[in-house]
Amino acid sequence: MFIGSRVYIVPTGMGKPRVQLFLKKLVEHGAEIADSEKDATHVVVAECVDRERLPKLIDSEKLSPSTRIVRSAWISDSLKNVSLASTMPYALTCDLPHECGETVLNSDCAGPSGSEVGAAYHGKEPEEPARSECADVPVNRNAHIIEQLQAMVETYQSTKDQWRALSYERAIMALKRHPTEITSWEEARSLPKVGERLADKIWEIVERGKLRKLEEFQGQGRLTALQLFTKIWGSGPSTAERWVHQGFTTLEELASSGQLTGQQKIGLKHFHDFLEKMPREEAGEIADTVAKAALSLQPGLTVVPCGSYRRGKSMCGDVDVLISHAELSALDGLLNRLLQLLRSSGFLTDDLAVPHGTGVPSKYMGVCRLDRPGSKHRRLDVFVIPPDELACALLAYTGSAHFNRSLRLRARRMGMALSDRGLREGVWRKGAEKRSLGSLVSTPTEASILEHLGLSYRPPEQREQL
Repeated sequence: MFIGSRVYIVPTGMGKPRVQLFLKKLVEHGAEIADSEKDATHVVVAECVDRERLPKLIDSEKLSPSTRIVRSAWISDSLKNVSLASTMPYALTCDLPHECGETVLNSDCAGPSGSEVGAAYHGKEPEEPARSECADVPVNRNAHIIEQLQAMVETYQSTKDQWRALSYERAIMALKRHPTEITSWEEARSLPKVGERLADKIWEIVERGKLRKLEEFQGQGRLTALQLFTKIWGSGPSTAERWVHQGFTTLEELASSGQLTGQQKIGLKHFHDFLEKMPREEAGEIADTVAKAALSLQPGLTVVPCGSYRRGKSMCGDVDVLISHAELSALDGLLNRLLQLLRSSGFLTDDLAVPHGTGVPSKYMGVCRLDRPGSKHRRLDVFVIPPDELACALLAYTGSAHFNRSLRLRARRMGMALSDRGLREGVWRKGAEKRSLGSLVSTPTEASILEHLGLSYRPPEQREQL
């Protein structure tokens, strides 16, 4: 397939396992591997690199006039179709250095830097197998469709219509995985979990740019108020519906109503800050602050930032930090001492849910703010986890929610039960009721959990869906 090609791969933005997989497949299919761009017939770069981002990756003066610069999808699609793809759809050009300007990888392309929080601190995350594959960072060609469907999800969630919300969420997941732009109704209908009615809506967005049903919802004052109120931390669809029924329509009216709980008052006070996602770098600084404080109290801790941060996202909604230690006794009373230290430094500004007692597992939910001008208030959850529960907790709090739902459903079908506390086998149910809790399975690592479920290890950044 690649006979006659001398390929040079620029590893930036791909990851070592992905590069190694490409090199292996290229050689298997007849390609030669070039040592530099100078000797290559084809130079391959990550999907997230564009024409303006080439000069620091490739010395264009060394390129032969016949050298083709292509995105990595050229290799993937050729292998998938068992036929050498034309380079035209994947081509990038960078004729002269001054034409391209300075290269800066975008945040989706850049991996964690040495200064970021990474996996853990003085403790180590449970070791997992090396990644057998590492997908390229995808270019989302259907973002405009996803944006409209996500608004429908939020609308149905605010009206407690969870089934419709879930069907739209499944369509969104399918679109995120779809490698090409939707160009026909039939293509939309072919997506997993997308029926004719959802395909109609996807195609309507493609043709009109907007969804009529969403415009109808947005034009209804009651639904607008419901959506607004469900975004307040500490409220849900039922609470929002009660407020609307009482005649409230704005945040200002709620603030002066005298009906808010302590949590809701905090949620309203920081409403706009909570809605705005934070850059990955800020989430890393927050986790780093927690880790340094925790380690000053108890050396040898394992401290792992989870959630969207651990899944490699460039933007994060909040920060989840898991703390554990090989010795259970080292965790006793740790969370309360840590919170006291973080409050005294001014890092914690509000408490939403505080732990009761000194045992483990224990959980804190609150609000923090970095000590620098212009910093916003951010949601922070801290979990102190016993060592024998750490792997299951890591899996649960890393997410995604869709990935976790799929794992738990799989466990249920296998006569097991999976939670953030552990994996149990021999569970007997009658309907939704557990008649026998079964017995705990040893799960020292995330890989061991997935192995018990008949699955291979999935690195965090590949856990959007099962």
